[in-house]
Amino acid sequence: MMKQTLKIFLMGILVQLSYTGLTAQSIADSTLQKIGGERAFYETLGKIYPAEHSVTVTEATIAGVKSYWFNEGLTGQKHIIIYLHGGVYALGSINSYRAMISHLSKSINLPIVYIEYSRAPENPYPAATNESLKVYRELRNKYPGYKISVIGDSAGGGLAIQLVYNSIESKLPAPNALALISPWVDLKTQNNSYITRQSVDPILSKKMLHDHALLYNPTHNKAADPSELKFRTFPPVLLLVGTDEVLNDDSKNFYNYIKPVQKQARLKEFPGQKHVWLVSDINSKASVEAMDDIKGFITSK
Repeated sequence: MMKQTLKIFLMGILVQLSYTGLTAQSIADSTLQKIGGERAFYETLGKIYPAEHSVTVTEATIAGVKSYWFNEGLTGQKHIIIYLHGGVYALGSINSYRAMISHLSKSINLPIVYIEYSRAPENPYPAATNESLKVYRELRNKYPGYKISVIGDSAGGGLAIQLVYNSIESKLPAPNALALISPWVDLKTQNNSYITRQSVDPILSKKMLHDHALLYNPTHNKAADPSELKFRTFPPVLLLVGTDEVLNDDSKNFYNYIKPVQKQARLKEFPGQKHVWLVSDINSKASVEAMDDIKGFITSK
Protein backbone atom coordinates (compact mmCIF):
# COMPACT_ATOMS: atom_id res chain seq x y z
CA MET A 1 0.00 0.00 0.00
CA MET A 2 2.82 2.37 0.88
CA LYS A 3 4.61 1.58 -2.38
CA GLN A 4 1.44 2.18 -4.37
CA THR A 5 0.85 5.50 -2.60
CA LEU A 6 4.41 6.59 -3.31
CA LYS A 7 4.04 5.55 -6.95
CA ILE A 8 0.89 7.64 -7.31
CA PHE A 9 2.62 10.58 -5.61
CA LEU A 10 5.59 10.38 -7.98
CA MET A 11 3.33 10.12 -11.01
CA GLY A 12 1.59 13.29 -9.87
CA ILE A 13 4.94 15.03 -9.55
CA LEU A 14 5.94 13.98 -13.06
CA VAL A 15 2.70 15.40 -14.43
CA GLN A 16 3.49 18.70 -12.70
CA LEU A 17 6.99 18.64 -14.17
CA SER A 18 5.56 18.50 -17.67
CA TYR A 19 3.81 21.80 -17.01
CA THR A 20 6.85 23.56 -15.59
CA GLY A 21 9.22 22.75 -18.43
CA LEU A 22 11.29 20.39 -16.30
CA THR A 23 12.09 16.85 -17.33
CA ALA A 24 11.94 13.70 -15.28
CA GLN A 25 15.73 13.65 -15.35
CA SER A 26 15.90 17.16 -13.87
CA ILE A 27 14.94 15.92 -10.40
CA ALA A 28 16.15 12.55 -9.17
CA ASP A 29 13.58 10.03 -7.96
CA SER A 30 15.41 9.89 -4.64
CA THR A 31 14.95 13.65 -4.23
CA LEU A 32 11.26 13.44 -5.04
CA GLN A 33 10.83 10.62 -2.54
CA LYS A 34 12.62 12.60 0.15
CA ILE A 35 10.54 15.71 -0.56
CA GLY A 36 7.39 13.58 -0.43
CA GLY A 37 8.32 12.32 3.01
CA GLU A 38 9.16 15.81 4.25
CA ARG A 39 5.85 17.14 2.97
CA ALA A 40 3.92 14.38 4.65
CA PHE A 41 5.62 15.14 7.98
CA TYR A 42 5.05 18.88 7.56
CA GLU A 43 1.32 18.25 7.19
CA THR A 44 1.25 16.75 10.70
CA LEU A 45 2.44 20.03 12.21
CA GLY A 46 -1.00 21.46 11.60
CA LYS A 47 -2.52 18.91 13.96
CA ILE A 48 -0.50 19.78 17.08
CA TYR A 49 -3.31 21.98 18.39
CA PRO A 50 -6.84 22.77 17.14
CA ALA A 51 -7.74 25.72 14.98
CA GLU A 52 -9.59 28.67 16.51
CA HIS A 53 -13.23 27.63 16.00
CA SER A 54 -14.56 31.17 15.70
CA VAL A 55 -12.45 31.96 12.62
CA THR A 56 -13.94 31.22 9.20
CA VAL A 57 -11.71 29.76 6.49
CA THR A 58 -12.79 30.07 2.86
CA GLU A 59 -10.96 28.76 -0.21
CA ALA A 60 -10.58 31.27 -3.04
CA THR A 61 -8.76 31.78 -6.31
CA ILE A 62 -7.08 35.18 -6.45
CA ALA A 63 -5.39 36.18 -9.71
CA GLY A 64 -5.37 32.51 -10.65
CA VAL A 65 -3.59 31.48 -7.44
CA LYS A 66 -5.17 29.16 -4.90
CA SER A 67 -5.58 31.04 -1.64
CA TYR A 68 -7.58 30.96 1.58
CA TRP A 69 -9.36 33.75 3.41
CA PHE A 70 -9.33 33.72 7.20
CA ASN A 71 -12.12 35.88 8.62
CA GLU A 72 -13.00 37.39 5.24
CA GLY A 73 -15.96 39.06 6.92
CA LEU A 74 -13.57 41.51 8.59
CA THR A 75 -12.59 43.17 5.31
CA GLY A 76 -14.76 46.11 6.27
CA GLN A 77 -11.93 47.21 8.54
CA LYS A 78 -10.01 48.13 5.38
CA HIS A 79 -6.85 46.34 6.41
CA ILE A 80 -5.89 42.96 4.91
CA ILE A 81 -2.96 40.75 5.84
CA ILE A 82 -1.22 38.44 3.37
CA TYR A 83 0.37 35.35 4.92
CA LEU A 84 3.36 33.74 3.19
CA HIS A 85 4.17 30.38 4.72
CA GLY A 86 7.47 28.68 5.37
CA GLY A 87 8.74 25.22 4.52
CA VAL A 88 12.08 25.85 2.75
CA TYR A 89 10.12 26.77 -0.41
CA ALA A 90 9.22 23.08 -0.87
CA LEU A 91 6.93 22.17 2.03
CA GLY A 92 3.81 23.49 3.71
CA SER A 93 0.14 23.77 2.81
CA ILE A 94 -3.13 24.98 4.24
CA ASN A 95 -3.21 21.77 6.30
CA SER A 96 0.09 22.73 7.92
CA TYR A 97 -0.92 26.31 8.68
CA ARG A 98 -4.70 26.46 9.14
CA ALA A 99 -4.53 26.18 12.94
CA MET A 100 -1.75 28.69 13.50
CA ILE A 101 -3.13 31.30 11.11
CA SER A 102 -6.62 30.99 12.58
CA HIS A 103 -5.22 31.96 15.98
CA LEU A 104 -3.25 34.82 14.43
CA SER A 105 -6.36 36.12 12.70
CA LYS A 106 -8.32 35.95 15.95
CA SER A 107 -5.54 37.72 17.85
CA ILE A 108 -5.01 40.50 15.32
CA ASN A 109 -8.74 40.76 14.50
CA LEU A 110 -8.04 41.29 10.80
CA PRO A 111 -8.68 39.17 7.70
CA ILE A 112 -5.74 37.12 6.45
CA VAL A 113 -5.16 35.83 2.93
CA TYR A 114 -3.03 32.70 2.95
CA ILE A 115 -1.36 32.07 -0.44
CA GLU A 116 -0.91 28.44 -1.51
CA TYR A 117 2.04 29.27 -3.77
CA SER A 118 3.69 26.70 -6.05
CA ARG A 119 6.53 24.87 -4.35
CA ALA A 120 10.02 23.77 -5.35
CA PRO A 121 11.55 21.64 -6.76
CA GLU A 122 8.74 21.13 -9.29
CA ASN A 123 8.24 24.90 -9.44
CA PRO A 124 11.53 26.65 -8.70
CA TYR A 125 12.20 30.39 -8.55
CA PRO A 126 10.48 32.61 -9.64
CA ALA A 127 7.15 30.73 -9.43
CA ALA A 128 6.37 31.55 -5.78
CA THR A 129 7.51 35.17 -6.06
CA ASN A 130 5.48 35.72 -9.22
CA GLU A 131 2.35 34.23 -7.66
CA SER A 132 2.74 36.28 -4.49
CA LEU A 133 3.00 39.45 -6.56
CA LYS A 134 -0.06 38.48 -8.65
CA VAL A 135 -2.18 38.05 -5.51
CA TYR A 136 -0.84 41.26 -4.01
CA ARG A 137 -1.59 43.23 -7.19
CA GLU A 138 -5.12 41.80 -7.38
CA LEU A 139 -5.84 42.71 -3.76
CA ARG A 140 -4.54 46.23 -4.35
CA ASN A 141 -6.81 46.55 -7.38
CA LYS A 142 -9.88 45.05 -5.72
CA TYR A 143 -9.52 46.92 -2.43
CA PRO A 144 -8.30 50.43 -3.30
CA GLY A 145 -7.42 52.52 -0.30
CA TYR A 146 -7.02 49.49 1.96
CA LYS A 147 -3.94 48.83 4.04
CA ILE A 148 -2.26 45.59 3.03
CA SER A 149 0.35 44.15 5.36
CA VAL A 150 2.35 40.93 5.15
CA ILE A 151 3.29 38.24 7.65
CA GLY A 152 5.81 35.59 6.66
CA ASP A 153 7.58 32.81 8.50
CA SER A 154 10.87 31.14 7.55
CA ALA A 155 11.02 30.93 3.73
CA GLY A 156 7.80 32.94 3.71
CA GLY A 157 9.77 35.72 5.38
CA GLY A 158 12.13 35.67 2.43
CA LEU A 159 9.17 35.76 0.06
CA ALA A 160 7.79 38.77 1.95
CA ILE A 161 11.05 40.65 1.39
CA GLN A 162 10.92 39.64 -2.28
CA LEU A 163 7.33 40.90 -2.46
CA VAL A 164 8.41 44.32 -1.24
CA TYR A 165 11.15 44.43 -3.86
CA ASN A 166 8.87 43.23 -6.67
CA SER A 167 6.07 45.62 -5.73
CA ILE A 168 8.48 48.55 -5.88
CA GLU A 169 9.87 47.33 -9.21
CA SER A 170 6.32 46.98 -10.53
CA LYS A 171 5.42 50.54 -9.47
CA LEU A 172 2.89 49.27 -6.94
CA PRO A 173 2.50 50.71 -3.45
CA ALA A 174 4.66 48.72 -1.05
CA PRO A 175 2.97 46.80 1.78
CA ASN A 176 2.05 48.96 4.76
CA ALA A 177 4.00 46.80 7.20
CA LEU A 178 5.78 43.44 7.49
CA ALA A 179 6.03 41.02 10.40
CA LEU A 180 8.62 38.30 9.82
CA ILE A 181 8.85 35.24 12.07
CA SER A 182 12.20 33.41 11.96
CA PRO A 183 12.74 34.58 8.36
CA TRP A 184 15.13 32.73 6.06
CA VAL A 185 16.94 35.56 4.30
CA ASP A 186 20.36 34.20 3.28
CA LEU A 187 20.01 31.51 0.59
CA LYS A 188 23.79 31.22 0.53
CA THR A 189 23.57 29.87 4.11
CA GLN A 190 26.74 31.71 5.10
CA ASN A 191 25.69 33.50 8.29
CA ASN A 192 27.61 32.60 11.45
CA SER A 193 24.58 31.29 13.32
CA TYR A 194 24.25 28.43 10.82
CA ILE A 195 27.24 27.02 12.71
CA THR A 196 27.16 28.65 16.15
CA ARG A 197 23.47 27.88 16.86
CA GLN A 198 23.37 24.39 15.34
CA SER A 199 23.80 22.62 18.67
CA VAL A 200 20.59 24.20 20.04
CA ASP A 201 18.48 23.97 16.86
CA PRO A 202 16.76 20.58 16.48
CA ILE A 203 14.74 21.67 13.44
CA LEU A 204 17.01 23.17 10.79
CA SER A 205 20.59 22.61 9.70
CA LYS A 206 22.97 24.36 7.33
CA LYS A 207 23.00 21.32 5.04
CA MET A 208 19.22 21.05 4.87
CA LEU A 209 18.85 24.73 4.08
CA HIS A 210 21.67 24.64 1.54
CA ASP A 211 20.15 21.63 -0.23
CA HIS A 212 16.72 23.22 -0.41
CA ALA A 213 18.16 26.53 -1.57
CA LEU A 214 19.59 24.67 -4.57
CA LEU A 215 16.24 23.03 -5.29
CA TYR A 216 14.52 26.40 -5.15
CA ASN A 217 17.22 28.28 -7.06
CA PRO A 218 19.14 25.74 -9.16
CA THR A 219 20.53 28.43 -11.48
CA HIS A 220 22.10 30.38 -8.59
CA ASN A 221 20.21 33.51 -9.62
CA LYS A 222 21.11 36.30 -7.18
CA ALA A 223 17.65 37.80 -7.68
CA ALA A 224 16.19 34.79 -5.86
CA ASP A 225 18.22 35.50 -2.71
CA PRO A 226 16.55 38.06 -0.40
CA SER A 227 19.93 38.89 1.14
CA GLU A 228 21.13 40.11 -2.27
CA LEU A 229 18.28 42.57 -2.81
CA LYS A 230 19.02 46.27 -2.41
CA PHE A 231 16.50 48.77 -1.09
CA ARG A 232 16.31 52.54 -1.06
CA THR A 233 12.97 52.39 0.68
CA PHE A 234 11.25 49.71 2.76
CA PRO A 235 8.05 49.51 4.82
CA PRO A 236 8.07 49.28 8.62
CA VAL A 237 9.20 45.77 9.53
CA LEU A 238 9.12 43.68 12.70
CA LEU A 239 11.55 40.77 12.91
CA LEU A 240 10.90 38.09 15.52
CA VAL A 241 13.47 35.33 16.02
CA GLY A 242 14.41 32.73 18.61
CA THR A 243 17.84 32.64 20.18
CA ASP A 244 18.01 28.88 19.59
CA GLU A 245 17.82 28.67 15.82
CA VAL A 246 20.36 28.65 13.03
CA LEU A 247 18.51 31.49 11.30
CA ASN A 248 19.18 33.86 14.19
CA ASP A 249 21.71 35.91 12.22
CA ASP A 250 19.42 36.11 9.19
CA SER A 251 17.14 38.38 11.21
CA LYS A 252 19.97 40.32 12.82
CA ASN A 253 21.86 40.92 9.60
CA PHE A 254 18.76 41.97 7.70
CA TYR A 255 17.78 44.29 10.54
CA ASN A 256 21.23 45.91 10.51
CA TYR A 257 20.96 46.38 6.75
CA ILE A 258 17.42 47.76 6.66
CA LYS A 259 17.44 49.94 9.81
CA PRO A 260 19.21 52.88 8.07
CA VAL A 261 16.60 52.62 5.29
CA GLN A 262 13.54 52.23 7.55
CA LYS A 263 13.71 53.84 10.98
CA GLN A 264 10.64 51.89 12.10
CA ALA A 265 12.41 48.55 11.69
CA ARG A 266 12.33 46.52 14.90
CA LEU A 267 14.11 43.33 15.95
CA LYS A 268 13.10 41.17 18.91
CA GLU A 269 14.78 37.98 20.09
CA PHE A 270 12.90 35.37 22.11
CA PRO A 271 15.20 33.60 24.59
CA GLY A 272 15.24 29.83 24.34
CA GLN A 273 12.79 29.69 21.44
CA LYS A 274 13.25 27.43 18.43
CA HIS A 275 12.39 28.02 14.78
CA VAL A 276 8.84 29.45 14.30
CA TRP A 277 7.89 28.47 17.86
CA LEU A 278 4.23 29.40 17.30
CA VAL A 279 3.78 26.20 15.29
CA SER A 280 4.61 23.94 18.23
CA ASP A 281 2.54 25.69 20.93
CA ILE A 282 0.29 28.63 20.12
CA ASN A 283 -0.62 29.10 23.79
CA SER A 284 2.90 29.33 25.19
CA LYS A 285 3.97 32.59 26.79
CA ALA A 286 6.41 33.26 23.95
CA SER A 287 3.78 32.59 21.27
CA VAL A 288 1.16 34.81 22.90
CA GLU A 289 3.79 37.53 23.29
CA ALA A 290 4.77 37.19 19.63
CA MET A 291 1.15 37.48 18.49
CA ASP A 292 0.66 40.54 20.68
CA ASP A 293 3.81 42.08 19.21
CA ILE A 294 2.60 41.40 15.67
CA LYS A 295 -0.84 42.84 16.40
CA GLY A 296 0.56 45.97 18.02
CA PHE A 297 3.04 46.58 15.24
CA ILE A 298 0.82 45.93 12.22
CA THR A 299 -2.28 47.70 13.49
CA SER A 300 -0.27 50.81 14.34
CA LYS A 301 0.97 51.28 10.75
